[in-house]
Amino acid sequence: MLNIETNRVQRAIEVNLQKEAYFLVWLANSLQNKGEISESTWRRSTIGISSSFPFFAGVYWLDLEHTPQWSAPDNFTPYPENADWNISPSVPLNTIPVLSKLSTSNIQPGVNGKLTIEMLHPVSFDSRVSGYLGASYNIKLMLEAISQEFLRPEQHLILSSDSSTFFGQLPEEHGALINSVDINALNGQWQLTIWQRSSSDQAYFSLPMLIFISGIVVTVLVAMSLYLLEVNIIGRRAESNMVSKLKEEITQRREAEDQLKFTANHDPQTHLPNRFAMEQYLERNLRSDQEMVLMCIALDKFQEVNDMYGHLVADQLLFEAAKRFKTVLPPHAILARITNDHFMIACAGTSQLEAEMQANQLRMCFEEEFYIEDNDILTTCAIGIAYRYDNQLRAEDMLRHADTAANKAKALGNRKVVAYNQTMQEQLNQKKDLERAIRQAINNDELKLHFQPQVDLRTRQIVGVEALVRWESQNGAAISTDIIIKTAEETGLMQRLGHWVVDTALKEFSRMLDERCAPKCIAINVSGHEFQDGYLADYVIRSVNRYDIPASRVQIELTEQVFIENLERNQHILNRLTASGISLAIDDFGTGYSSLAYLKHFPVNTVKIDRGFIKDLPQSKDDLVICQAVVSMANLLQLKVVAEGVETIDQQELLRNIGCNFAQGHYYYPPMSSDALMVVLKEQRAGRLYPAS
Repeated sequence: MLNIETNRVQRAIEVNLQKEAYFLVWLANSLQNKGEISESTWRRSTIGISSSFPFFAGVYWLDLEHTPQWSAPDNFTPYPENADWNISPSVPLNTIPVLSKLSTSNIQPGVNGKLTIEMLHPVSFDSRVSGYLGASYNIKLMLEAISQEFLRPEQHLILSSDSSTFFGQLPEEHGALINSVDINALNGQWQLTIWQRSSSDQAYFSLPMLIFISGIVVTVLVAMSLYLLEVNIIGRRAESNMVSKLKEEITQRREAEDQLKFTANHDPQTHLPNRFAMEQYLERNLRSDQEMVLMCIALDKFQEVNDMYGHLVADQLLFEAAKRFKTVLPPHAILARITNDHFMIACAGTSQLEAEMQANQLRMCFEEEFYIEDNDILTTCAIGIAYRYDNQLRAEDMLRHADTAANKAKALGNRKVVAYNQTMQEQLNQKKDLERAIRQAINNDELKLHFQPQVDLRTRQIVGVEALVRWESQNGAAISTDIIIKTAEETGLMQRLGHWVVDTALKEFSRMLDERCAPKCIAINVSGHEFQDGYLADYVIRSVNRYDIPASRVQIELTEQVFIENLERNQHILNRLTASGISLAIDDFGTGYSSLAYLKHFPVNTVKIDRGFIKDLPQSKDDLVICQAVVSMANLLQLKVVAEGVETIDQQELLRNIGCNFAQGHYYYPPMSSDALMVVLKEQRAGRLYPAS
């Protein structure tokens, strides 16, 4: 306990010393900022010193000859008669940059046992030292206040420096408790000692306490006796019923084992065999030489049926689907439900042609309309087929191949029946390798950030830049931003990638501001997955403040879906961003399902036309009509329009003619590193880049 109290006193002394030193430095800087020193300036700056800082005996002003000019308060005399003021041994506080110019004296004894430390700080006007601000700090008064606040009456405080004690006295009697620590003082290192007298006359037990403890012991003994008696009675009663209960338990256990075995091998909703049972069936039949076909049926939009009609209708749909499948399957086929919306059918001794004919029959019978509880439900399915093309093929391989083929059929859309081939596995392996490489690139900070300028179509001057993430694979191929973002979303790294992009983009933009060549605005893309992070707005705002960037020069680009999904929550986050001064832009406008008329309710000030509507201009009349409509509506709503993917001068002139004022694309500048961008920006600032005629 004494050790804890000693540490508290140590911390209090160090904090008080540094606080007063910081105040003197602040007062010196305040005088320096006024540009000159006069008596009136001095009086205004030092008024109320005694009430705000009671431990200061007073402050004073010395000229270059160390002659005192003014002091505060008025009754304070700067120099004690025995003080050595010609820079008595001073300690520059070089370890603390703020205090690097402050000098302090040793402990100065005064009248009435007074102890002071003198501090001096130079004050410069026009880079020349014009005088010194001094202060007399009453150490004794500060130590007495700390002792009264942190120590008990029986505890005593001692301070010493260079083997000499200047405050307090050591105890004379033996057996006192003592604890000592070092203190980092303004003029060197002091030693702090706290001591207290030991007390040995404490009484631990009294007669009432002994009576209370005895009562507890007696009560516990009586309770234990009663408990043991009750246990004995219960045990005898249990013995009479044990035999009959054991017989009943054995019967129940057998029934439970049968139920567990059925549950382990069957789906609880349809009572069809499950994936485990199907795998066991395949393992047994693959040991023979007969042909084996496995079909996987993936139901389309089953979750939508569940959401629209409820789980009771969805469960009934599964029952009805199983019934229909059984009507067209041969007797030896095994039908199983392996996941929520996937069925599997295993047929032994079936050829590939028969399997494809069987799959088409299954698809057609399922796609007939269902009538369930007065609801007409029309749905579709995709079927993948896996064959036994190798005698060494295992059951888990066939299950995986059938799943892969069904997912391929579902992705194709127009082809609802697809047979597995080796190319599918190679594509999956390539995708897996790419995902692993991108994940490692994110984890190892191998990504790079490029910037593509946005230009004013009227002047061809750069008015903004868009930050784009880039990465090169080991074979030198450049991986697009869309693939990197999609991989990060699928692997759960989107938050880390998004924070890295925001931090890196703002850091580079801050560097452009320091070089005085930054454009008006920097645009940063944020994905829909990243926007679901409730702390995104806080992170962006903190990053803007950390790099001291005006919020009005930062723009966040979001896809249309972000503005529509989770409407109330997303609108709150968008309003937080715009309230801080950050602007918002709709990226790839036109590829989603929103409209400018709907988005007028959101705090958006920029619309970016997707490059898909620009690439076929001016030949495509449909794209021209879309671009004209977007620009016209945006102008009516007072929104800024930026065209993406401009590649030719014809596209530029057409966009300028329909009223679009801003664009970006390879016709102007490709994405480039921050260093290359700064070269272009500095050339523009110097006037070496001129608008195109």
